[in-house]
Amino acid sequence: MNNKNIHYSFNRVLSYSEAMLYFIIGERGVGKTYGATKYVANRFLKKNKQFVYLRRYKTELKTSVPKFWDAIKSNNEFPGQKLEVKGNNFYINNKICGYAIPLSTANILKSTTFDNVDTIIFDEFILDKGNYHYLQNEVEKLLDIIETIGRLRDIKILFLGNAISVTNPYFLYFDLRLPYKSDIAKFKNGLIIVNYIKNENYRNLKKQTKFGRLIEGTDYGRYAIDNEFLRDNTSFIEKKDKKAKFIFIIYLNHKKYGIWLNNENMFISEQIDPNCPIIITFNTNDHSN
Repeated sequence: MNNKNIHYSFNRVLSYSEAMLYFIIGERGVGKTYGATKYVANRFLKKNKQFVYLRRYKTELKTSVPKFWDAIKSNNEFPGQKLEVKGNNFYINNKICGYAIPLSTANILKSTTFDNVDTIIFDEFILDKGNYHYLQNEVEKLLDIIETIGRLRDIKILFLGNAISVTNPYFLYFDLRLPYKSDIAKFKNGLIIVNYIKNENYRNLKKQTKFGRLIEGTDYGRYAIDNEFLRDNTSFIEKKDKKAKFIFIIYLNHKKYGIWLNNENMFISEQIDPNCPIIITFNTNDHSN
């Protein structure tokens, strides 16, 4: 099998040209970042369009930015072209083609212009457990960046993530779900695309490696090879008991959740009693009279 033909290509998902947000979720190593890097390089060479490379924190940029071009350079994807990184800027043939920006401090960009940028790459948009955390009001911060960069222009945002958890701020904010009986689903009248990668050729090849054989049958193997979500399980998910009584409403991030109780279990549900006078919130931004 030709290894060059097993990695992810953006051609199909970007054929949904009416979309603005593209959520690309796939197993590690399948080529999400590689494909996005190749796409923006081609875009600059052919259309002279620039891009923004987004990570959540400055510390992430310190490790990822210097190596941004390494993979496509090592594969000689653009022979004769000079690809460089200087500070937090990307260059092709001595011309600036992209900017690296941390989401955590993006509010300082509001007076900056990005007239020639038409693509944003948000790499590792889904976080795993560890030292990093999602930002407070993260989705709104991301929307601020889109507004700052796009203004009245149509731009594309490529969200790249491993299959760690569907319980993330972006899926919750836009009420997104994984595709059903397909690998692509459309939301918001086609403005949002969710692509859950199912690359069987890549999986079969990876299973044949020593590492693939090592992790076969483990939770990590199902995540790294089969693209199953690592941190998601249904242990505490079940239908609400018919005998459960409504207790109160939790109002969180502008959304209401009903709390139901029976003798043994407490249920959190989107089903609520709108006449309930008891409403609890944990965020000052959700306070109202």
